[in-house]
Amino acid sequence: SMLKTLPKDEFINGFAEIVKHSLIADSEMFSYIEENVNGMKSVNTDVLEYLVSKSVKIKADIVMADEREKNIRRKLNLGHTFGHAVEKATGISHGKAVSIGITYAASVSVEKGLLNESEFQRIINLLKNLDLPVSWNEDTGTDLIFDAISKDKKKTGDHIDFVLMNGIGDVVIEKLSIKELKKI
Repeated sequence: SMLKTLPKDEFINGFAEIVKHSLIADSEMFSYIEENVNGMKSVNTDVLEYLVSKSVKIKADIVMADEREKNIRRKLNLGHTFGHAVEKATGISHGKAVSIGITYAASVSVEKGLLNESEFQRIINLLKNLDLPVSWNEDTGTDLIFDAISKDKKKTGDHIDFVLMNGIGDVVIEKLSIKELKKI
């Protein structure tokens, strides 16, 4: 019942994190979200309780397996490297920035041959159906965004640990150069 007191924008921000968790570890959860968009948006308690508990379990399992963020815990950064940069450069909310970051990570994943075009479209369609953005205002410019990425805590030298999708429900971490990311 507490969730029903939140403003609509906060729900939308939370949806980005729920989608992120499904992309990291649970393709069936992703399908469930696709089938229950209206329930999510109308604050259906059963739908939200299921998705929040699944999200918490995914995050808790990953954190417990890697308490010091040495390995698999980095998976939780899906959408966040680019998303944090967009958030900093544009001032949009965290969840909306993460949605844009997920879109960018999906694009890089397609470019690297890890994610097929059909899966990419499913991700984009789901984000849009949840009223989440998949792009940013071009007036901001990519230079500001990539300047922020170059200062990211996950950067080592000219490379950054970047979370890519190896299909829906599976992610991999690759060291990519800032130059390569900017080119894509």
